[in-house]
Amino acid sequence: MKNNIKTILILSFLMFGCEDEKSDPEVGPVPDSFTKKVLIEEFTGAWCGYCPSGAEIIELLMEENENILGVGIHSGDSMETLQAYFLETTYQNMGFPSGMVDRIQFDGYVSLNRGYWGYVSSLQSMKTAVCGLAIKSEVNGNNAAIEVHVGFNDSLQGDYRLTTYLIEDKVTGSGYGYDQANYYDGDSTSSFYGLGDPILNYEHNNTLRSVLSEASGNQIPTSNLIPGGEFVETYTVDISSYEKSNLHVIAFVSVAGSYFTDHEIMNAQKSKINGFQDWD
Repeated sequence: MKNNIKTILILSFLMFGCEDEKSDPEVGPVPDSFTKKVLIEEFTGAWCGYCPSGAEIIELLMEENENILGVGIHSGDSMETLQAYFLETTYQNMGFPSGMVDRIQFDGYVSLNRGYWGYVSSLQSMKTAVCGLAIKSEVNGNNAAIEVHVGFNDSLQGDYRLTTYLIEDKVTGSGYGYDQANYYDGDSTSSFYGLGDPILNYEHNNTLRSVLSEASGNQIPTSNLIPGGEFVETYTVDISSYEKSNLHVIAFVSVAGSYFTDHEIMNAQKSKINGFQDWD
């Protein structure tokens, strides 16, 4: 009987020991094809009474299509980043909420009214991806080490760049810089009806927290713009000011034209912090 109990204990130890040993995931070789993902960059602010509608539209689009990614670029509140000024001036934003869908122009504008986001996203999602991304990150104490891979399946020419964002969900706070102005408080047809104006303790999702690359992206060498070509960039970021469990990385490849209406995001990828997302 004692020998049987001893055997069971040894087997249990070995089983649990194997479960605890997690292999470190590695990015695979560059594949022949990639899933096209669409990025919506929304210009928003806690002071903007119409902006809850913009955030809601992005959430619905992301629920309907897992290949649509969203990021909230805050301006004029406590979540503002320098990237907001760069994007607003570069792409001539003139309203809130408005948003860029893969930074392409539609009817002469790049910063679009929220009513166009779904339609333009559907057009972009039908394009064939010429590049893709993989993301690997590891948290050590207050720092995260992030490794972004870009792969190509075609011979390309042009100014291709990699931009990497750190975003956070469920960002809350008190006061003018966080409480969300709400012009729908009296609209019984709105999901924001009766929530107050402003909405206290409002959760701001997909919130841009930090730009890890250059504002316009890190330039990818032309030697990598070939079938099977791969470009790798690494970053280290202090995450002590954020809620780690709510952090994600969004990385994307864009090509810059001669004028801002000629720019385009070619593909994007998203991964949870301290996580792994291989090519797809």
